[in-house]
Amino acid sequence: MVKVFLVEDEKFVREGIKNEIDWNSYGFDFVGEAADGELALPLIELKRPDILITDIKMPFMDGLELGRIVKEKFPDMVIIFLSGYDDFDYAQKAIHIGACEYLLKPISKEKLLSVLKKVKTIIKSKSDNNISNATIENIELDIKKFDTSSFNKGRLRDFIITGERSDVENFVEDYIDTMGGQLKSLIFRQYVIMDAFIESNNFFDKSSADKEELGNKFGSMEAFDMAVTDIHMMKNYLLNLLNFMIEKRDQLTGSHYSFILNKAKDFVEKNYMNADISLNTVAEYIGLSPTYFSTIFKQELGVNFIDYLTQTRINEAKRLLRATDKRISDIALEVGYRDQHYFSSAFKKYQKDTPKAYRENKNEK
Repeated sequence: MVKVFLVEDEKFVREGIKNEIDWNSYGFDFVGEAADGELALPLIELKRPDILITDIKMPFMDGLELGRIVKEKFPDMVIIFLSGYDDFDYAQKAIHIGACEYLLKPISKEKLLSVLKKVKTIIKSKSDNNISNATIENIELDIKKFDTSSFNKGRLRDFIITGERSDVENFVEDYIDTMGGQLKSLIFRQYVIMDAFIESNNFFDKSSADKEELGNKFGSMEAFDMAVTDIHMMKNYLLNLLNFMIEKRDQLTGSHYSFILNKAKDFVEKNYMNADISLNTVAEYIGLSPTYFSTIFKQELGVNFIDYLTQTRINEAKRLLRATDKRISDIALEVGYRDQHYFSSAFKKYQKDTPKAYRENKNEK
């Protein structure tokens, strides 16, 4: 019997996995469960399971930390991680730990059983030594620690912002080609698909109909499972997703850039009072490189970012100087300047007057 241990902090999920499978009839021995990694570790050391199924995000000791410790102590133990797609950035870390599978919740009984049967084949083959090493290597394609450090997370996002529908197919072909043999791994295909969906999902406001449509078409478990079946299905998913996103982008904006520039301007409007706001922080929020963001900002708005930020701050300072009796040093802090002298210098540059003189001119509108 192949021994299985389960770690999951959500009781109803844990109970569901434990009780819905007739473990013995499939050749498994369910040897224990725990609600977090801290409680699980001593039990795992005692029971020595062949397979560890663990949620990746839990209180106290999470699945990643548990996985690291388990792999150090028991290198041959097979780890299956469970996670929601909002946590899919953990997939890269899971791959480096040596995860066998990375399954998205909610996970069906059939899907989990399919994975468990495959893992059992690997375990039994190694212990019985009854098949060739080449066969084992083929079965273990998904267990290899593929290097995801070269995966360019921003490339697809940039294409959604600037790409043309006529270029989608060429982009997807090249995007897939650059990943090469890594795509033999189911985990890596899951990583690519979920990154594409999450990047697309981030383009829409939480309550928008477009976000809901995106989720219905591309965000279901059925869509994900089909997309990661093989490289051909992954390619189809990416083609359809990018065509959908570019169509929505053009409907929303009427141009390639106005959508992200509106997000940038809105971010400045809400954060100009923070002295640490900069081109880099806004570019990171938008999801572009600082150089690229700076270029399109100046190109589309006719003013560089720093001038736009400064003018936003000066406009608010002018309002406060006219409408309140706050001290100039306090107004400087309120609009994002730690140094009153620097504030006065910036104010004079844009307004051709000092803050004090501006305030004294009661007739200025």
